[in-house]
Order: sequence, then structure tokens, then C-alpha cells
Amino acid sequence: MTRTRQAIIVLTAAALVVCYFSTLRGMFDQWSNDEDMSHGFVVPIVVLWIVWRERDRWLALPAEPSWWGLAVLAAGAGLRIVAAFGGGLFASSVAFLVSVAGAVLFLGGFVFLRAWALPILLTLFMLPKLAIVYNEVTFPLQILTSRMAAAMLAVAGVAVVREGNILDVAGHRVSVQEACNGVRYLLSLGFIAVVYAYLSDAKPWMRFALLAMVVPIAMVANALRVAASGLLPVLDGGTPHSIAGFLVFVLCVATLVLMRGVFHAVWARFHA
Repeated sequence: MTRTRQAIIVLTAAALVVCYFSTLRGMFDQWSNDEDMSHGFVVPIVVLWIVWRERDRWLALPAEPSWWGLAVLAAGAGLRIVAAFGGGLFASSVAFLVSVAGAVLFLGGFVFLRAWALPILLTLFMLPKLAIVYNEVTFPLQILTSRMAAAMLAVAGVAVVREGNILDVAGHRVSVQEACNGVRYLLSLGFIAVVYAYLSDAKPWMRFALLAMVVPIAMVANALRVAASGLLPVLDGGTPHSIAGFLVFVLCVATLVLMRGVFHAVWARFHA
């Protein structure tokens, strides 16, 4: 790579940072203040590490700049303008990622865009929550979690009465709040699933398979946590509640590892 090309890449990256500085600052603020998004700090670090780890492969690729990159950059700029006129932080963050993809396409071509497809896709996990979607799915997930927890307690022979998102276990009432609806697990667990599949398995489809397992794993694990809180009131708040949440998350990660082993064994059996 020539020094001229290196300088162009550095200047392009600097221009993107300057143009989207307020957006990046807004994303940083949400990662700092929203527990659901605390994993956002890790995402750019992992993305840059993957790019560095794969440097021998993509440095060997021939650069084939594409004018389509300008069209993508224009689309990103248009979305940024929409965000400035009320589109919000989410739209502005998407505009930033679109602009990054456009810059890669313009400077390196489709071959580089394909080579960096995984890092670019991983950046989706650092996007701020889309409030309108989050608010729409929160309550249904609370109801689903409470139903699953009630079913678990009933199967275990424990008398439980469910009223909406509230469980009554022998007079002890457990409320499934917004923070306990499973979304917190979904975002960070999805990111871990894709990165783990990338590191542990050469089969690209494994990333999508583990990502698809995140939803049922997170929902069942969170329902288990709520059911445990119904049985043991001490887990319903404070430090024990936080510790239980951490242990459940560890259980989710362990389940992902197990599922990867299952998928790999099934694949090996049918391709022996």
C-alpha cells in the first residue's frame, strides 16, 4: 500500500469522525447511561481487532475502487440530514455506518466490502436502541417472560397465580419489569454469539445459527431467573438479584457453547 493511499484512507477516516462527531458522542453517552447498551464499548474494540487480525488477507486483495461508493456516501449524508431534522440518534448512527460502508466501497471496491462484511455487520450491535421499536416489544416480552416463568413454577409443582406481568407465589409477588424482559440479554448475547462463532468455527453459517439461538436461550434463561425469584424472595432485588442476573447470563453463554458443539456434531455426521 503506497503512502499516498494510506494518507487518503487516514484523511477519509478523519473526515468521517469530524462529520459524525456529535453522533459518536451521543452513542458513547447512551453506552454510558443505558445498561442495555453497555456492551457498546466493546464492539468497536472487537471490530478493530478483527480487521487487524485479518490484515494479511485483506492487504493482499487488489484495490478496485467503485464509484458506487459515492452513491452510498450520498445516501449516508442524506440520512444524516434527515436525522438532523428530527430523525434522532438512531438514524444518525445508521447514517454513520452507511457512510463507512460507502467509504470502503469507494476506496477499495466490493472486494474490500466483502472482506470486511463481518466487522461492518458487528457494528450494528453498537447502534442505539430504536425507541419506538423498543417500547413496542417491551411489554409483550414482559408478558411472555411472566408466562414462561409461571409455567416453570407450575411444572415444578409450585402454586402460582399470574396477573399480567406479576406472579404471586404464596403471597410473594414478583413483577417482571422492563429491565427483566430479556432485551438486555438479547443485544449483548447476540454480539457474543457472532464473535464466538467467528473464533471457534470456520463455517460462516455457524454465525447465523448461533445468532438465531440467542432469542430462545435469552427468553428461557430470563424466565428461569424470574421463576427463581418467585421461589426465593431474596433474589427479587439488591445484590442477590444482580448476582443472579450475572449467573444467568453466564448460563446463556455456556448454552451457546453447547449449541455450537451440537451444530458441529450434526454437520460432521451428515458430511462424514
